Amino acid sequence: MELTQLKYFYAAAECGHITKAAEKLHIAQPALTQSIRRLENELGVKLFVRRGRSIALSRCGEYLYKQLGGVLKTLDRVPCELLKIAELEEKTIRVNILAASLLITELIIEYKRLHPDIKFFLHQSEDADNCDCTISANLPGNLPSVSKSSEMKSFSEEIKLAVPADSEYSELSSISLSDTKDKGFISLSGSKPFHTICETLCRMVGFTPDVVFESDSPSTVRGLIGAGMGVGFWPAYTWGSINSDNVVLLPISYPDCRREITVICNNIESSAACEFYRYLCTRLEEISEKAADK
Repeated sequence: MELTQLKYFYAAAECGHITKAAEKLHIAQPALTQSIRRLENELGVKLFVRRGRSIALSRCGEYLYKQLGGVLKTLDRVPCELLKIAELEEKTIRVNILAASLLITELIIEYKRLHPDIKFFLHQSEDADNCDCTISANLPGNLPSVSKSSEMKSFSEEIKLAVPADSEYSELSSISLSDTKDKGFISLSGSKPFHTICETLCRMVGFTPDVVFESDSPSTVRGLIGAGMGVGFWPAYTWGSINSDNVVLLPISYPDCRREITVICNNIESSAACEFYRYLCTRLEEISEKAADK
């Protein structure tokens, strides 16, 4: 049973006349007659009875006609609805933000002002699938692998040590990370890649940081350090300026403390995703260069 056969039957039922139905469908009358006959043979029932030069629905034909009414109207709407969905999908970008969330969300807002027709769906999960773009952080030399159908660019970011302004470290021009092994650390929560990177850096110089408090918020980390609760790591530009007289940022002399912010476009077939990816990379490059000049 083919869709064309059902449409031909429905048109004949509506017209009550084979010739008129054939004209409406823009097909030859014999072709319509044969189509209905094949449908009747396939179903094993008569769908029409002849009444002079016209036709009428049989009881089986009436049942099929009633069943097809809503179905065919729905099917007729499907191509238009699919086009609408495709258009919406093309203007929708799914972004998985695993690192630098403060800066990335600011850039998304900035991009949204320039492209108000674009819709964003934001995720923060290692398990998020089917995202068009993913932003994450890794140690140098440990960048994620990407498929041939993806694009990736990375941006190096120095990691500094934030210390209370009234601490014994505040007057130093730089500090070795090993000098902080006996200090309490204020850290981002353990689920964040930045936490893992910082813990790895500490282990490189022989100690595991004593984390006295964890928070999901960089501003909370900054506030607690400023209150003298401990020291902590602070990325050079993705968290913004320290903006506190109570906290001093020190370069770390050893080891080389930095991370790579990776931006991946997982859907290069989407022009919207690719355009946003290029914008994000351009802005991150501008911001990282500006931070390096300071």
